[in-house]
Amino acid sequence: MTVALRENVQRLILVRHSLPEKIVGVPAREWHLSAEGQQRSHLLAQKLANYQPAIIAASTEPKAIETAQIIAQQFDKSVEVMEGLHEHNRSDLSFVEEKKFIETLAAFFAKPDELVMGLETATQAYQRFQQAVENIIAKTPNGDVIIVTHGTVMTLFIAAFTGKEAFQFWQQIEHPMGIVLPLPDLKSLEIITVKSR
Repeated sequence: MTVALRENVQRLILVRHSLPEKIVGVPAREWHLSAEGQQRSHLLAQKLANYQPAIIAASTEPKAIETAQIIAQQFDKSVEVMEGLHEHNRSDLSFVEEKKFIETLAAFFAKPDELVMGLETATQAYQRFQQAVENIIAKTPNGDVIIVTHGTVMTLFIAAFTGKEAFQFWQQIEHPMGIVLPLPDLKSLEIITVKSR
């Protein structure tokens, strides 16, 4: 599987947003970065310094925008906030205890065409996210593409192109983390983390 690309675009760098401040009663899509999340974003920005982004895009969610803005400072660039890059639509869910959430998410990845949680199936979320990524790449004439997004949709995209087991991969990603995928085939990946592994 490949995406429609221009030959001189070099790498797609998907970034999971940094650590949010979780507030019970406030939907996750409205959360902002915590102080530690801001600090981690600066560390990730430093690790991305050798890349050459022609565009830095973010989903419409505050925690993704704030992560992207910190990364963009590294390159003296602005952030383009774009539709379609948001997390799997779980806007109908209230705060869920973590163990239950993880169990439900395992079923979500295992049954991609069933509506397991939220308002989108895994397949619908993946297709929406993939189209948004393709649109960004299509409008980028050269350089790397950095997209700051969310763990579930990022995992669905990476699993589709690399063959990795989705739930297992999702369990390993951190806040924040960069995944570098070479264009055009997107088959291999490099992981950039701010924690020592």
